Amino acid sequence: MIAVDTNIISLLLRGSYTSLPSQQIFIPYVVSAELYAGVASGGNPKKYKTILDSFFEGQDVTNSPGISTEVRNIYVDIYTYLRKNGTPVSPNDLWIAAECDFLSLPLLTKDKDFDHIPHVQKVAWPDET
Repeated sequence: MIAVDTNIISLLLRGSYTSLPSQQIFIPYVVSAELYAGVASGGNPKKYKTILDSFFEGQDVTNSPGISTEVRNIYVDIYTYLRKNGTPVSPNDLWIAAECDFLSLPLLTKDKDFDHIPHVQKVAWPDET
């Protein structure tokens, strides 16, 4: 199983990528929230919500059950580490990292902020056009 970041799914749905890895996909709760918030605030929410719903229903996708105490504690640890090292990242990226760390899942992303986060195995996806 591999966790997938918001930027990868957005590129896939826009047609910039043709496929995801052939393993089960895990969607962190923040990624799901970011995607649906983006759709809701976009130019054609009804159309794009249908596309997003179809993606989640048509893929081998496991959605996050949400935040546990353990994930929250990992978030605090990562936040403290990054702050001490002068490399803060967005709160949403911290939640994604904490959930991946807790579940020992690699993260498929194009976001370089994850390079600074210990214990998160970042998987880079090759550029496609």
